[in-house]
Amino acid sequence: MEWVGLADVAEQLGVSQQRIRELLRRGRLDGQKISGRWLIDPASLPAVSRRVGQPLSPRVAWALADIASGGHAPSLSAAERSRARARLRHLLDSDDPVPTLASLMARRASRSRWSAPDPAGLLDDVRIVPSGVSDPRSGMSSANRMEGYVNADDFDDVIGDHLLVRARGPENVVLHRADATAADLEGLPSPLPWLVIAADLAESGVRETQQAMQVLRVGAGDE
Repeated sequence: MEWVGLADVAEQLGVSQQRIRELLRRGRLDGQKISGRWLIDPASLPAVSRRVGQPLSPRVAWALADIASGGHAPSLSAAERSRARARLRHLLDSDDPVPTLASLMARRASRSRWSAPDPAGLLDDVRIVPSGVSDPRSGMSSANRMEGYVNADDFDDVIGDHLLVRARGPENVVLHRADATAADLEGLPSPLPWLVIAADLAESGVRETQQAMQVLRVGAGDE
């Protein structure tokens, strides 16, 4: 496998090299530091190559998802709520909303790729909320691949209990580590808001990105 240098990845994603180092530190990208130089696994790069717009804080990102599902986003002030509704309208009216969605929701959780001996078994764990390809709304369920959200307080225990190891090739588990405190949530909502499912798909492969558009259309009431 041919790994990619830090500068090339930063240019591809349209962000600074400092941002790429942060993504590596948070486990959002997979890489190795060899002779003082970062090399990054291209399989861990998001399908949407350039981010559009400034990522929202976890609190505002989850509030935006709540508003999209008809909620009132109580964690936001009246002014923040008005801006979030305007941002949502702009997103859903866009001809190409998927890149914007991937950018706006980028900080909702930390995404990581794993290998598991029994990926389907994770769906029975009450600490994991199915998302992305594992949520029926994605239209992409797979018995050989699992995706879900885990509260940061439970994350290490979930990794150990299910014998997960970091994926260096194709993964069969994708976990999103969400900090409920930073997101101003009492706990992870189950099921997750549809906008979160669309954001999960937007960060994956080509087929998933196409399905993200479908989830957005359904959520917006266009279909």
